[in-house]
Amino acid sequence: MTSPLLQLRGVTKSYYGQKVLADVSFEIAPGEVFGYIGPNGAGKSTTLKILAGLITTFDGEVRIAGADVKKERTRAHALIGFMPQSCGFQNWRTVESALDTLGDLSGVPAEVRARRIPALLERFDLLAARTKKVKELSGGMTQKLGLIQALLHEPRLLVLDEPLEGLDPPSRQMLKDVIRERQQAGTTVLFSSHILSDVEHIADRVGILNRGQVATTGSIRDLTSAFGLPTEIDVWFSTAPADTGFLSDPGLGVADQPKPDQWRLVLTAGADADAIIHTIVERTLAGGGRLRKIGVAEPALDDLFARYILESNRGN
Repeated sequence: MTSPLLQLRGVTKSYYGQKVLADVSFEIAPGEVFGYIGPNGAGKSTTLKILAGLITTFDGEVRIAGADVKKERTRAHALIGFMPQSCGFQNWRTVESALDTLGDLSGVPAEVRARRIPALLERFDLLAARTKKVKELSGGMTQKLGLIQALLHEPRLLVLDEPLEGLDPPSRQMLKDVIRERQQAGTTVLFSSHILSDVEHIADRVGILNRGQVATTGSIRDLTSAFGLPTEIDVWFSTAPADTGFLSDPGLGVADQPKPDQWRLVLTAGADADAIIHTIVERTLAGGGRLRKIGVAEPALDDLFARYILESNRGN
């Protein structure tokens, strides 16, 4: 088996006697995109700051590609590109100067900086702003600048704290595209976000943090099973059959019709989804209809998150 690129084991952090993180443990595989979500104040930023070396006193163990962030700090953090929630740059510097200075401080060779900075500015539609002072940039442009500095040295682990915050829809899509590009190049990505629809679109797995603890991690499908949400089937007709009454058969499930040619069936616990899909296909064709699409619906991450928080609060 491939060794995890990132491992957290029993990570605990307290401020003034109050635990912010309590025995946090999870792993991320090489090349995986991992979404880290939770309510405000749950401890997401604290976790990411520990990874980035901004918080050095904590209990537990953190390893990046086998390097212990406490004992092998220099080696571990050479593997990380970190974008904090609020990117701080010297406002009087130009965009190019700010990136060149940060790259130099991070040990990026001059010839690499000369090649990477223009290429990344162009990728993020900031090349025309290269001579602008940082103080002249909009909030969204500053966010992009923060991501560029994190990518300069082509890190193996990219750690992003709320990277989508403050971006307009086109810029959010660009950032999601960049994350997928980095994944295809072999980069592992850990990012936190409160925009759950975006997490849902780009994360391979999700970890839910609440009150300083990670109770569960997994894919959307894994979390659906863990939280006991019902299996649902979406049915889209290109041509509806003469009679769609069979969709209301209790043996198939509970049917709802959100749109004229779209149905959603909520299956009873233990129902065989494949057998029900087969039945729907047969009855549609027998009734002279045609299907555009049919399959098991992925629940929205918002629903899974709400279910987790609800169950967690009940337990407390």
